[in-house]
Amino acid sequence: MTDRCQLNLRLDGRRDLLETIKDVAAAEGLSVNAWVVRILEQAANQAVSAPPNHHQAQVSEISDIEPVLDKLLDSKLDTLLAAKLAGIEERLGKLSA
Repeated sequence: MTDRCQLNLRLDGRRDLLETIKDVAAAEGLSVNAWVVRILEQAANQAVSAPPNHHQAQVSEISDIEPVLDKLLDSKLDTLLAAKLAGIEERLGKLSA
């Protein structure tokens, strides 16, 4: 039996972010849950592995995880969007040929 933990994430006023996350997760062949867990794990590991200045800095880094997630999401989105645009351009080239 697995130890089930749950985190409820509210994205008030951020439907665009939710839709983007759904698209990115689908493009990577993951469920939204699996994708979000992976991103949170990466961000937490990055925050924990950063050289600690003092205890308060670590607490602050962990509580300010949103900028880390935004950076990771932006990077992944740039890569995915570039690939999608290249695919669209390729298809358009085939249609016009």
